[in-house]
Amino acid sequence: MLSYQKGVVKTSVRHLVEFLFRGGDITTGSSVSASPEAMLEGSRLHRKIQRGQKATYQSEVPLKMEWQEEGYDLVLEGRADGIDKTEVNKDRLSDVDGMNQTESDEEKLQHVIGMNQIESNEEKLTYVDEIKCVYRDVEEIEEADILHLAQAKCYAYMYGVKQDLEKIGVQITYCHLETEQIKRIFYCYTMGELSLWFAEVLDAYRMWAAYYVEAMEKRNASIQALQFPFSFRPGQKKMTAIAYQAMENKKHIFLQAPTGVGKTISTLYPALKELGAEKAENIFYLTAKTITRTVAEDTIKLLKKQGLFLSAVTITAKEKICIQEEMQCNPESCERAKGHFDRINEALYALLTAECGISRENILLFAEKYKVCPYELSFEAAVWADCIICDYNYVFDPHVNRKSLIEGSLRQNIYLIDEAHNLLDRAREMYSADIAKSDFKVPKKYFKDRNRFLFKKLGNCVMALRKLEKQAQDGTRFSLHENADAMYFPIFHLIGPLEEYLADHDNFSEREEIVEFYFKLTHFYMMLDSMDSGYEIYSEKRGRDFLLRLFCVNPSDKLEEYIENSRSSIFFSATLLPVQYYRQLLGGNRFEAYQIASPFAKENRLLAITEDVTSRYTRRGEWEYGKMIRYLELCLEKKAGNYMIFFPSYEMLTSVYGMAEQSNLALVSELIVQEPSMEERSREAFLEKFREQSGKPLIGFCVLGSIFSEGIDLTGNSLIGVLIVGTGLPQICNEREVIRAYFDRQQKKGYDYAYRYPGMNKVLQAAGRVIRTAEDVGTILLMDERFLERDNQSLLPEEWESYYAVNRNNCGQVLENFWNGLDNDKVAEAES
Repeated sequence: MLSYQKGVVKTSVRHLVEFLFRGGDITTGSSVSASPEAMLEGSRLHRKIQRGQKATYQSEVPLKMEWQEEGYDLVLEGRADGIDKTEVNKDRLSDVDGMNQTESDEEKLQHVIGMNQIESNEEKLTYVDEIKCVYRDVEEIEEADILHLAQAKCYAYMYGVKQDLEKIGVQITYCHLETEQIKRIFYCYTMGELSLWFAEVLDAYRMWAAYYVEAMEKRNASIQALQFPFSFRPGQKKMTAIAYQAMENKKHIFLQAPTGVGKTISTLYPALKELGAEKAENIFYLTAKTITRTVAEDTIKLLKKQGLFLSAVTITAKEKICIQEEMQCNPESCERAKGHFDRINEALYALLTAECGISRENILLFAEKYKVCPYELSFEAAVWADCIICDYNYVFDPHVNRKSLIEGSLRQNIYLIDEAHNLLDRAREMYSADIAKSDFKVPKKYFKDRNRFLFKKLGNCVMALRKLEKQAQDGTRFSLHENADAMYFPIFHLIGPLEEYLADHDNFSEREEIVEFYFKLTHFYMMLDSMDSGYEIYSEKRGRDFLLRLFCVNPSDKLEEYIENSRSSIFFSATLLPVQYYRQLLGGNRFEAYQIASPFAKENRLLAITEDVTSRYTRRGEWEYGKMIRYLELCLEKKAGNYMIFFPSYEMLTSVYGMAEQSNLALVSELIVQEPSMEERSREAFLEKFREQSGKPLIGFCVLGSIFSEGIDLTGNSLIGVLIVGTGLPQICNEREVIRAYFDRQQKKGYDYAYRYPGMNKVLQAAGRVIRTAEDVGTILLMDERFLERDNQSLLPEEWESYYAVNRNNCGQVLENFWNGLDNDKVAEAES
């Protein structure tokens, strides 16, 4: 990626080459050649090959060239794997060998292609060495890959110019990742040839650099002139200042701010100022849900109307932006996958320079015009963008993020982590892994008669799982294991051959399933290889199947690897309570925490806790459900309008909704219900019902902790009250019990960490739906006697210190007094 600072544009040789010389198709699982495991092993072999060279061989040689362009300086940097500056000829061929020390000179000669380009046996030649570690059989490689050769030619040109050479050699060293067998391909160039070639390369890249410089200058000028677009709400100026100071001082902080403060603009605005001052290179606005992404998009649109010039991209999930009915990323099934990389640069440049901007609609438009994949096009655009709006996993998940997006030589990203309370469970999911005996069923069946070597490797993995299965305790929900070392080498020895097989076989009926198995296997291996003290290893017996899980209970160390590489990260949410819980599990208690007081008048909100309703399992039934319906009726009697009621499960929601349909509620109001797995269009239709203001009261039956309990804005009369059934406790399951045991061993409150804290967070999120602006008024009814317990009371926000304890006898009067008091205030205000 390019970086721009103070009139200087910098890029790396690797980026230059990969960007300009790429070509070919998209294939399912095409990223197997860049797996984290292969990269780690490749780095080890790189060092081994370099150490095996003679003293005249210099490793990791830094190279740099600069050009003065119109309006900016262009800098190209890189690091050659090796340069032999004392020169090489055919007679010194044995000096080139670094691994296979037992080979004869004749055998070594067969492994070096292109040595006949040296005019005579006596001719001496300095050469640049580019080392590539592969799973492909090196004996089958007849000529160097175009990207590998281009990268080496760039280094050769840069070095040759500096040393004033007339001729220089280029050697591509291929090493097999498992066998460590080496094959070298040699080329010889005059500096005149390289100069002509490199001039064409540089000319092709100047177009992109010129675009980038012009865009950066326009962006910086517009940001410097940008003013905060609103009058500051109470608390908003403080929040903006805290965020700005954190970014200025390169700090990572937690920031709890109640609903309605305006968290999006309060974090985006100071981040933009850092961008305009060239103190940051990119802003990542990270969310867990589509609804919160929309808020960020709308904020940027508003700022653009006020003169902001900014390139912003929202990365949409592949399954949502793919145009195919069945998503298959291979050239046989998708015309856009075939030759995608031959056309992508033309499509990208057209999109970036179009006046219409980089919206989802325009990404689809240009993807159609140039016949490229819209998902890949959005990533390409994001690499060049100033602001990237995306899901958490595009930054924090090692199997989803792309280094071109989040890393660079001078990249200083700002991470704005919205609804940060959601990151905990998402991070646990990203850094956990599991493998089961049943996962090997399809691969073993496929390879049994096709590849006995792979079939044997698969069998070794199953045998290792069975060994761990014997250690598991019978008759228990789950069994904890001290380690999973038995799986390490069987998986390690399977990954390479399987990767090689997939690279060589593009089209077979079971390929999709085998690729999915491959990714699951490599993820498990990666987590096994990088586990820390935040993990628990446990197993479950499921009939005849056996599952082994590496569960990341405390992901703080994993997240810190990414956070510490950013300039500043702002974790913000309306519900980061208790803050020490989130500080420990998201930041390892390393980052400071700040809290913004609620800007809204307490008189505009009624908080009541019912004394005579509970969601305890032992008391669930028609009697309790009837009470819940009665409270809904009381709310409507005292103030007709739109309400939401949240339940701890779909099962309870269905039961209460069924009873409500047979009650007076169905006569005096419209009842709508949240369905499981609602699509985006259905979700929007559900919310639009509240905005329509049709006149008839509306009651929405929803599930606590779901899509409607956070991130939605229903202001004014769209929603005047929420009722929350239960304390939101997660259902008892193996994972929650593992969390509980983990923190109990650390002398912490395991039950609170596993159940109480995440449950209360759901409650606070749902309660936050009712008061969104300073003009909003409404009621919050917490329907469970357990809210009156001290442990739960201690988790309520400071602004909730006053509440009414109500029952079915007095609740009506409390509601009536609240609404009448508001009406009387309005009358008095009007009369004055």
